[in-house]
Order: sequence, then C-alpha cells, then structure tokens
Amino acid sequence: MGILDHNPDLADLIRDDSHAQELIAESEAHRQLLDASLRAPLPLPLPLPLPLPLPLLPDLETATPYPLQALGKLLGGAVVAIVEAVQVPDALAAQSVLMAAAMAAQAHGNTQRAGQLIPLALFGLTVAESGDRKSAADRLALCAHQARQRDLLESYKAEAKEYRNQRDAYQRARVTILDKAKGDPAAVAAELGKLQEPIEPPSPLIIAEEPTLEGLQKSLLRGHASQGLFSDEGGQFFGGHASKPENMLKSVAGLSKLWDGAPIIRTRAAEGESASRSGCRLSANLMIQPIVAQAVLGNPLMQGQGFLARFLIAWPQSLAGSRFYRDADPTKDVRLGRYWQRMAYLLTLEPQRDEHGELAPPILHLEPEALAAWIVEHDAIEAALGNGGDLQEIKPTAAKGGENLLRIAGVLAVVENTGGITLSIVKRAGVLVRWYLAEALRLTNPAKAEPHLVAAQRLLDWLHSNGWQTFEARALQREGPRFVRKSATQRDALLAVLTEHGQLLTCDGKQFRLNPMATTATAATPPAPKGHSDGDTLATAGDKTPATQSLSPRVATLSPIQAPANQAVVAVVAIVAKPVMFGGEI
Repeated sequence: MGILDHNPDLADLIRDDSHAQELIAESEAHRQLLDASLRAPLPLPLPLPLPLPLPLLPDLETATPYPLQALGKLLGGAVVAIVEAVQVPDALAAQSVLMAAAMAAQAHGNTQRAGQLIPLALFGLTVAESGDRKSAADRLALCAHQARQRDLLESYKAEAKEYRNQRDAYQRARVTILDKAKGDPAAVAAELGKLQEPIEPPSPLIIAEEPTLEGLQKSLLRGHASQGLFSDEGGQFFGGHASKPENMLKSVAGLSKLWDGAPIIRTRAAEGESASRSGCRLSANLMIQPIVAQAVLGNPLMQGQGFLARFLIAWPQSLAGSRFYRDADPTKDVRLGRYWQRMAYLLTLEPQRDEHGELAPPILHLEPEALAAWIVEHDAIEAALGNGGDLQEIKPTAAKGGENLLRIAGVLAVVENTGGITLSIVKRAGVLVRWYLAEALRLTNPAKAEPHLVAAQRLLDWLHSNGWQTFEARALQREGPRFVRKSATQRDALLAVLTEHGQLLTCDGKQFRLNPMATTATAATPPAPKGHSDGDTLATAGDKTPATQSLSPRVATLSPIQAPANQAVVAVVAIVAKPVMFGGEI
C-alpha cells in the first residue's frame, strides 16, 4: 500500500491542491525526458571542418510550371479539376487532357503550311514514377472516350450478328448459282454479279493500350480511321515486342508515319491480308517510369529516326508525400462535365469523307494575323537551331516545333469551335510549344542513376523526414524502412554509400549522425512532410514515423521548482515522484 493509502487526509489535500497536481505533472514530464535521453545513443563528436556532402542522384533542373492558361477555359479547366481531385502535377494532367482532345479533334480538321496538309494528331510522352496516379488522371481525361467505345461495342454486337446472317445467305446463294451453272462463264458471272456482298462492320475499338505496330495498323485498316494509343504503362510498349532489335526500326518508322498521316500500306503473302488505307489519324499518350525514360530518351535509334522529336515530353516532379486526403468527387465537377460533353460530341460527330469513303478532314485556315504570328514563332525557333543557339542540343525536336505549334492550334480551334485558327490561338499554342521545347532541353541526355544510389537516396530522405539525426545501425535494422530491413548486408551497404558521399558521419561504423550540411534535395521526388506516414497500409512499425525524441539529456534546461507554502505537500510529492522519475529504481 502507498503512503497516501495510510493518510487519506493528505491524499485529499493533494487532490485539492492545484499546485501539487502541477508538480506531479511536471515530474512526469521530467521522467519522460530522462527516459528518452537514457535510451538514445550518445551524440557523436562532429569532425571539423565538416565534409561537404556529395549528391547521390544526377542533378535535374526543376521543371517550370505548365502554362495552363494557354489551354483555354475548357481544356485548362478540365486539367485544374483533375489536379484538384486526383492530386497530380499540372503537367501530368495537362498531357492526358491535351492528347485526349487531339484524338477527339483529329478527325475534324487539318492545318496547312505552304500547301502541305498537316494532321492534328499529337504524340505525348509523360515520365512519372509508380504511384504518381497516372492511371487516375488518364481515366478522367478519357472518360468520354471510354463511354464512346462502350457504345460502339454495344452497337457492334447487333451489327456483327446481322453481318453474319447476310454473309451466310450470300455464300449460300453463290453456291447455288455455281451448282446450277451450265458451262457459260459469262452467264455465271452475270448471275454472281447480281448478288450484293455484305460489308463487315468496322472494329469497334478506338482506344488501344498495348498494341504492337502490326496490331495497331490492322486495327486502323479494319476499324475506325481515327484512334488513340493511350497507355499508363508505356514501358510495356517500349519494353515489349517493339524493343527487340529486329522490330525496333520497323516500329519506330511505322509510328512516325502514323504521326505524319501517311497512308497505311500492309503487304502480306496470305490471301486477303494485304490492304491499304488513307486518311488514318492516331494520337498517343504514353506514360513511362523514370528508369524506362532514361533508356528511351537516350536510345540512339529513336533519336536518329526523329521518332522522339515528334513527342511532346513532360517529366513533372512527383507530389508523393503531400497528397493528403481530400473529399472530392470529380464526377460532380462542372468543369469536367463541360469537357466530357464537348469530347463526347466530337467523338460521335460523323467526320467528312472523300469519294472513296476515306477520312478527309476539312482544312482549318489561318487568319492573316495568325499566319504572321506563326511565321515569327517558326523563325525564332529556326534561329535558335544554329551553332551556339539555345536549341542546338535538341535540334530534331525543335525542328518540329513549328509543326507541333500548328497541330496544337488546330486542336484548340476544333475543341473551341472557332471555325479557323485565330491570332489568339496561335499565341496560346506558341506558349505551349515553348514550354515543351524548354522541357525537352531540360531533359536532354539525362544522366543515369545507379540502383544502389537510388536506394541510398530513399534511405536519406527517410532519415530526414523521420527525424533520425543520430541513430545506431542496429536500431535502423529494427525500425527503419522496409527495404533497409531486408538484411544487415543491405543496411550496411546503404550506410556505406551515404558515408562515402558525406551524407552520414560515423567514427565506429555502428553509430551514425546526419551531416548537418546535408540536404534532402533530390533530382526527382521530394521527401514526404515530417510527421505523416507514407501511406503504406502494410507498413510495420519501422515504416511509420516515430515520435520525435530528444537525443541528448535536457536536465539543464528544466526550470527549478519553486517551494510551495505547504511543506507537507512537498514531502509527499517528493516521495511519490522520485520512484517514477527513475523507473521505480531508488
């Protein structure tokens, strides 16, 4: 039994004395601080002068903000709505919306330059890390497109059934005529000519995700002449069938021709497999991860063929670690509603065709002021391509800047239903093209980061964001992030990398301290804000942010306890508090 059990009057006195209660609370706080200081490793001495920490990852210049206003009220509003609902970078959402708009618009217009027709098709390449919500952004941007494809699939079921019935009837009638033939070829041919062969309905698919070039060409030959290639895992396209050496050149050349709007000519030995078609249009938006981007952007074949030069490339900085929950329903956003309505209208609008039934989009003429503004933009880009020019490093990409400007202007004109390309639209398209050229210049020949350096950077970010200024290696093994806890060998290797780069300080290889001169800046992803978990629902205690603790005793900072008037109360408080401060050991 405690002393208060023998002295009920004293217990009542303490409970009624607010100052005594404050003393008890302060004693408990002191005990917790002392316990924390006793558990923490001793602070390491700092070597002087401090070593200058070396960066772990290649330095990548920060991207400039995407010029959303240049997209206009309709497309720009949709981008902002996606950014707010999904919490993705502006450039990522803009890529999805602009390429989706190009797919919807490309069947309804061409631009023209010195008599040469230029399609409105756009190719986009977006670099983003796994978990950056690429799929969610694309789903919203393509909502109307997917709805249109579902409608086409539903209609196709009835059309295909009707076609099969007519085909069977046609074949039966043809066999009957041949069976009754009496040897006069002309008469037999005349009878067969009276039969009307049914036409197979076009394939209902207008959105491709992971096709080979051959599959894509086959879809355009037998299906709708205007389609889109959208994949939020573009690495599967670059890393699959097309990446084999024997197929790479053919795939690159074939996709380049589709961007150009050239006729598709497919020659095969098998009967009925050869075909050709003019007027086909294809817009694309491929999203790839940084590790794939390093291989793709540095591929000499893709660069030499001018394939990458056709793409509008964006590599936005990740928002991972700052995307805290928001109660947002994008289906109720009026900005997305207007965008979906316009996309649905363009996708269901019957396009113009020529006398052969091929797609023949009308020409979107440039107003005189718009043409003059385009010439200024074109010549400015051309001047920067010369020796010593700002765009010399990206000559293939910049050389197509003028054409991409016209394509973007045409997409904006069709979406906004202006009837032609105005001066305002050319200026806005010029702003967008200048951003894409600056982005291409920023990403020219990106340095390749080694996997062990990427892992070391992840550990460094974790240490900073979780407040591990000083720690022991064995504590990191128990409580560190999951990828470090795989093995002691993995842990020691990463600690060695950080020590070699001056990010960590150690004198015995067991206790470590973050270099005060180190920063958490990285080339791609900023660390998550301190005090929040990383969102991993399967994380163990070591994956979650521990409470920040003092790593050195703070006894010297404790304020002295003033002597109260009631000395009896003080004696009791001392007896109660002292065992608690020392964990029960007197």
